[in-house]
Amino acid sequence: LIGDRVLIAGTNGKKFPKVREHFKSAIGDFYDMSVKCETFPKDDVGRDTKAYLAAMDTLKKGDIVTVFTPDDTHFEIVMEAIKRGLHVMCTKPMVKTLEQHRKIVAAAKKAGVLVAIEVHKRYDFIYEDARQRIRNLGDFGHFVSYMSQPKFQLETFRAWAGKSSDISYYLNSHHIDFHVWAMQGRAKPISVLGVAATGVAKKMGIPAEDTITLTVQWLNLKSKNIGTAVYTASWVAGQADVHSQQRFFYMGHKGEVKIDQAHRGYTTAGDEKGSFASVNPLYMKYTKGADGHFGGRHGYGYRSFEAFVVEAQALNQGSRKTAELDASMPTANTTMQVTAILEAGRRSLDEKRQMTITY
Repeated sequence: LIGDRVLIAGTNGKKFPKVREHFKSAIGDFYDMSVKCETFPKDDVGRDTKAYLAAMDTLKKGDIVTVFTPDDTHFEIVMEAIKRGLHVMCTKPMVKTLEQHRKIVAAAKKAGVLVAIEVHKRYDFIYEDARQRIRNLGDFGHFVSYMSQPKFQLETFRAWAGKSSDISYYLNSHHIDFHVWAMQGRAKPISVLGVAATGVAKKMGIPAEDTITLTVQWLNLKSKNIGTAVYTASWVAGQADVHSQQRFFYMGHKGEVKIDQAHRGYTTAGDEKGSFASVNPLYMKYTKGADGHFGGRHGYGYRSFEAFVVEAQALNQGSRKTAELDASMPTANTTMQVTAILEAGRRSLDEKRQMTITY
């Protein structure tokens, strides 16, 4: 699926020797698979924030770019890829403002390329099933979600946490996207109020909120009935049996759905203290396949990328049109409400008032 070239662009070339060494030991040697890649900038370059441009310039129209960088860098990188006629998969959030999101949608349409968000929950069979059931439960009434990661993640994200982005953009984006997807054509968000807890991050010298909750009012399009949603995300949780707690509850006028994605009824434990864990190979199976090679191709973490590559190939071959993908992919065009909610939440926190989403 991926062709014969894999390129990786970063900002510090001096880190790449260690990166390639890790790829070889953790992936190449373990799964007996190629980890050959070209890296930008060169290994002797200490810092080059535009190395991605040099990498893109070696690609041809119709090739694929994935963007997994700090949130405030997404817009510039995505736009440069679109200019070159490249298909783009960008990690969530696509961007931090609706204004930038609209510009990406317009540029992608003009260039005829696929631009989508990597939101793997859409490819989890349980979430896929839940989405279909939700759409048969009548009007939307109430949605509540929670997602967290342990506080040691703040050390990992110290360089950008609270500076280029916040925990709501980072984690609330998952369930907001799922909710927007489930409500597609049925309801729309109309107001957002953000509140936050503080203290832990600041004590660590990180200028960020600990936990952010967004309370959102939704309007059912046909009946005009009002629904409510509460999305909460935190990165100051304790270490538990899972790295990330993640769950939601949905109530429609004709029934309800509840999912705890973190706990699938599969636990492991060893003799070591703290080894008890709830594992989820449905996301990514890290143990080897029966043939001794990589066995994670059926996980929804893998399927998210696979689906994007397959559709990009179809566009290149002329068997698909970009507009057709709005019904099945998290395209830039169908995820603007996600960005609207996230931006309104950030502005609500900063301006200390409720924000209205206008159409």
